Parts: sequence; structure tokens; C-alpha cells
Amino acid sequence: MISAFACLSVSALTLLPVGPWIYHEINDYTEVEIYEYNGEDTSVFTPYSNNLLPITTVGANAFDGNSTLTTLTLSKYITTVSHHAFLNCSALETVKFQSISVTTIDDYAFAGCSSLSSISLENTLIDTVSKGVFMSCESLAEVTLPDTVTNIESQAFAYCDTLSKVLIPATVTTIADDAFYASDNTVIYCYENSAAHIYAENYSIDYVLIDEKEKYILGDADGDGMVSVIDATYIQLTLAQKIEKSEGFDYRADCDGDGTVSVMDATNVQYYMAGLLLDTDIGNKFEY
Repeated sequence: MISAFACLSVSALTLLPVGPWIYHEINDYTEVEIYEYNGEDTSVFTPYSNNLLPITTVGANAFDGNSTLTTLTLSKYITTVSHHAFLNCSALETVKFQSISVTTIDDYAFAGCSSLSSISLENTLIDTVSKGVFMSCESLAEVTLPDTVTNIESQAFAYCDTLSKVLIPATVTTIADDAFYASDNTVIYCYENSAAHIYAENYSIDYVLIDEKEKYILGDADGDGMVSVIDATYIQLTLAQKIEKSEGFDYRADCDGDGTVSVMDATNVQYYMAGLLLDTDIGNKFEY
């Protein structure tokens, strides 16, 4: 038996087993990658850190072929999901992002996840929908791309039989010819005269033109585009009438969703920043 503090050396890699997780330190030993997951849990929330270093990356093939995982939440320090990371995770149904931190989801990361029906891509900062990333996700019905995306690569949504709604922002300028290959039920929701609008017409894909709506980040009380401890202070000062309430404050600061802003919302922001709120919408984007 290997203890939690043992090290394994594989082809010059130093691997660190901790329970069902195997880690690998990266970027000059300043960050940690999930090298492999060997657990059988149905619900997984990726750890925040190992040896006081933030876990920022899900490594290539880390969950490849896992047949028990149904719900995945990527913790707030994760920035990168590597290629084939969740390939053929046949039971995976739901993917959530704790905060808006993921900037890269590489090729085929979720390909073959035949049960995947929900993934909140709108709560990421990805600029590319990578090659084959959702290929053969046969249960995926709706996808909303964030307005950071500029490029949709080859077969990104190929063989997605039930994909009926894809919202593509006006920021997208390039879509591969076969991005939606054999996804015959897809309807593209797009903005007039956008690249997605032109693409849908050129390839005879059904589309719906939409009006652009402004979005906010829940917990971003001061409206600076990110959630921080400053937002907790901002809520407290606003409630104490020490500063003037900014436009949209009541939406951004109502962290518990009870319809009012109170000191509890400031507390929730503090808990969120300390990593003590695991199942929360704080950090996610919503429409006003």
C-alpha cells in the first residue's frame, strides 16, 4: 500500500498519490495538475490544493473511461482542462464550474460522454471551442457559449444527436465547416449578421436571431467584473448607506437568491472566497 505522502516516479515525473487522486506539480512547482483520478464516487468536486499549492489543471486522460462519475464541479482555481481529460466518461451528466476561472478546454476533453446533458460553458473564459471537445455527447441538448469565444474548431459538436440549441455570441468570428457534423437537430441562436448567422445560412442550419442582453456576475457587488473580498465590504457599506447603491447592485449582491440584499450576502461572499461554499451560484453569470 502506498501512503498518502508517498511519491511515484514515472518517466521523470514525480507523482503524488493522495487517496483516489494522483497529482503532478507543474510550472516550476508552483501549481498542481490532477494527473489521474482512481475513485468511484458519483459526485466529484475537484480539490482546491495539494501541499499548499493550487490545483489549476485537469491533466490529459485524468478521468478517461470513468464509468461511475455523474456530477462534476471544477473548483475555483482550475484554469485548464487538458485534452481527453474526461474522454468516454459514460455516466457523466452534469459539469459545473465553481467560478469563472477556466480559460482552456482542450481537444476531445469531453468526447464520448454519452450521458452529458448539462455543462455551464457560459461560466468560463474559454476563447476556443476545441477540436472534437463534445463529439458524440449524445445527450447534450443545450449549450451557451461565453462571449470570450472567438473560434469553434473542427467537429467540436459532431455527432450530438439531441443538441437542439446552441447560443453563439457575436464575438465568434471563425467556425469550422464540420463543427456540427452529423448533429442534424441543431438550432443555432445567434445575432444578426454575426459569423454564426452567416454560417447557419451557408450550411442550411436552422437558426434563431436573438437580442443581446447584458449579463452580471453574482457576488460581484461593485461591478468590477470579478468576485473578491472587496465585494463583501461593498455590500456592508452600501447597506450602512456609507456609499451610494450602484446600478444593478440588487441583482449582483443578492447571493442567496432570497430577493433582498442583507449582511448574509456579504457573509456568503466571504465564505465563497475562503472556499467554504461548495454548491453556490456565486461567480456565475446571469442576465439582468
